[in-house]
Amino acid sequence: MKIALSILVGLVALVLSAALFFYVVGLRMPREHRAEITVTLPASRPTVWAALTDYSTMPQWWPAVKSIRIEKLSDGTELTWNVDRHGQEIPFVTAESRLNEKLVRVIAKNDLPFGGSWTYELADAGAGQTKLTLTEDGFINPPIFRAMAKWFFGLDATMKDFISHLEPHVAALQRKEATATR
Repeated sequence: MKIALSILVGLVALVLSAALFFYVVGLRMPREHRAEITVTLPASRPTVWAALTDYSTMPQWWPAVKSIRIEKLSDGTELTWNVDRHGQEIPFVTAESRLNEKLVRVIAKNDLPFGGSWTYELADAGAGQTKLTLTEDGFINPPIFRAMAKWFFGLDATMKDFISHLEPHVAALQRKEATATR
């Protein structure tokens, strides 16, 4: 019994020490971060734009989003509420939109442990392809999460996941578009 109790106390002390370590290290890290990914997609800018702005179909191709709820505010602003895999609703608003060129989406809730914006910039890449640059200007409030994101997950992990699902979705849209024009 004493051995089991000693092991349990040791494990609790180890977990608390690790949490304290990540908290202290996270305090020393900047709250804000910037991450950027550039990819060439096998589709035209209008096709990529359609994929990025058709929020209602996002749950069909990106597993991180389980459902979307769209809400029109009295001032005309449109909020899209993404329900993530944990059941948390996160509201997004479009801060800037230039058709087939640039889209800026911002998390529209201040009491989350994270927030910021994603900026999508589209450019021609030749041969009917599109260069997409995705930039995250974000922040992480809890110091422990900052350290974990930087060392274990990567500050660009969600963007990489998004792109890995966007690529086949856009390719399928392009094939569908090419078939329809024949």
